[in-house]
Amino acid sequence: MSTQEPAPASKGGASWVRLVSDLGPAVVFFLSYQHAEKNGVPEFARALSGDQAVLFATLLFIPAAIAGFAFSYWKERKVSPMGLFTFAMIGVFSGLALWLKNDIFIKMRPTLVYTLIGLILLGSVLFKRNVLKALFSGALHMPEPVWRGLAQRAGLMYIGLAIINEAVWRTQPLATWVTYNTWGDMAINMIFWIVNLALLAKYFTDADGNPLVEEPKDKV
Repeated sequence: MSTQEPAPASKGGASWVRLVSDLGPAVVFFLSYQHAEKNGVPEFARALSGDQAVLFATLLFIPAAIAGFAFSYWKERKVSPMGLFTFAMIGVFSGLALWLKNDIFIKMRPTLVYTLIGLILLGSVLFKRNVLKALFSGALHMPEPVWRGLAQRAGLMYIGLAIINEAVWRTQPLATWVTYNTWGDMAINMIFWIVNLALLAKYFTDADGNPLVEEPKDKV
């Protein structure tokens, strides 16, 4: 139940803050769903979630997401546009799901969020206004062609996540989708950014364009 964005590479604290603010609400959602599936929805929550375990999990996920968002702002003293967008989508779709007692809004939220993020990233490259570069707020410096390639790959990755989400919730049991939604797309996100930033490390520069990683000299 999260949409991660890469934390600026030079800010060591930002990475664990982002991880905690994303992972905490996801764990609350997953464990709440598992509890309700096994023991039933508690009486105190039935007025809002009915007898649906996934709606009960959503009911507890909302305050957890608010706490994660507040914690992230408290530690970093800023709100990223992507984080704010994701938080707003969580509120809107979770609220609709609880109001209408229909879990389709929860299942389709990742599809919409990932599709929009993917299109924004690809569009920003097309119009030469690289949003991904702006998200790093000057914490990471690379040549423009490298930024374009990374933004294109990220955009395609997010659109791929949207397609996978649609395939999973439409073809698999709800429990399978909950597990994938909690851990699967988070794992794909993390692997993508770790691999890409590791491979691109040789292109990192300082603010003046000087390489941060020296290329090994050929031995004579």
